[in-house]
Amino acid sequence: MSLPTSVPFERRGTHRYKVKLPVELILEDGTVLPVESIDISIKGLQFACDSWVADEIEPRGIQNHPLDQIRLKAVTDFPDMDKYSSKLYARCRIVTARRLSQDSYLLGIEFIDFENGSERLLERFVRECEDKYQDKPVPVV
Repeated sequence: MSLPTSVPFERRGTHRYKVKLPVELILEDGTVLPVESIDISIKGLQFACDSWVADEIEPRGIQNHPLDQIRLKAVTDFPDMDKYSSKLYARCRIVTARRLSQDSYLLGIEFIDFENGSERLLERFVRECEDKYQDKPVPVV
């Protein structure tokens, strides 16, 4: 049985929303790398970085080796959220890496696990993004 041709296939299970947030990536060796998110979803986020950050994440070459084994932690503070619990603490893995120019990369990370109940904070933040965009996903190319 085949799918009807009129049903669009969405590769991503969730919509991404353009949000610029300062994010600290914490590598397994404790190195902290400051980056800024480009977009976020309930499943992960994307960020741009320069070659220095890319080399810190994968010294052998960000595009030359498998990245899904690289584990890191993402920490960010959501604006206008609860003053006592506004930080997201998520264990992540890298799922995409694309070179944009000589010194610029676009990386995508997937959230694997959360600390301190911060998955509920992420869910609330994404709901606020949905309300802001009135359920219109931001197109991502």
